[in-house]
Amino acid sequence: MATFFSDQHTVDLHEQQTDFGYSFLPGTLFAALLALIGLLSYLTEANLTWLGVLPRNFFGLIGIVTSPLIHGDLLHLLSNAFPLVLLSGFILFLHRRVATRVFLLVYLLSGILTWLIGRQAYHVGASGIVYGLAGFLLFNGFLRQNRSAMAVSLAVLFLYSGLFYGLFPNEERVSWEGHVAGLLSGLVAAMVYGEGNPKPAGAAPIAPGIVQRHMSNTLGHHYHYYGIRYTVSATAKEKRESYTYSLDPATGIAQMPTKYAAVSSTKRK
Repeated sequence: MATFFSDQHTVDLHEQQTDFGYSFLPGTLFAALLALIGLLSYLTEANLTWLGVLPRNFFGLIGIVTSPLIHGDLLHLLSNAFPLVLLSGFILFLHRRVATRVFLLVYLLSGILTWLIGRQAYHVGASGIVYGLAGFLLFNGFLRQNRSAMAVSLAVLFLYSGLFYGLFPNEERVSWEGHVAGLLSGLVAAMVYGEGNPKPAGAAPIAPGIVQRHMSNTLGHHYHYYGIRYTVSATAKEKRESYTYSLDPATGIAQMPTKYAAVSSTKRK
């Protein structure tokens, strides 16, 4: 009995594992940038609060771009950095095609909404982005009615349920308006760019002249691997065929006692 092992399947699995790890790199670099700005601000004793969003003030518009880069203290920075790395990594891995557009939309729209609805005070920190990314993952599953996407939504709801506490005006120094703006921007991103998790690609037809790797426990001894070269017409219609191979020990050629032409095989030890 011959068993077929697709090398492409192994390659795809390895690529997915690699992609999962690299998906967290952009968020990590962004968090490192936030830490660098915070460190320089601390060492130089610079007060960068004026770079925050100042609602309904013309000069406060600059905060739409700069406010996520500024944090009040170390605890504020850490509380945003870790969820920022995790959420951005999951979005990049699960929704790679739209991840950059989702991040940019959440980044800008959360700041614009904060400028519109916020109190007359400087709003700083990346918490609006955190709420936006969490909102995208949360709303995307429920809007798309996709099982895997809904599983991600429920995971976000479970892991970051404490985030919803920040949507209410409980503390004077906490920008709950920025949190609400971020969540709303995540909803908009889910409506505009949301998608179900990509389905695995179907088995691609055999390309003309391709060599595929097979393993057999009957075609030779000790489970040897064989490279079998197929000749397939580029215009052939999709069709299933069964082949029976017999190996000629003298020539190393795989013979098919069928009406089809014999197929050469290169034995690999």
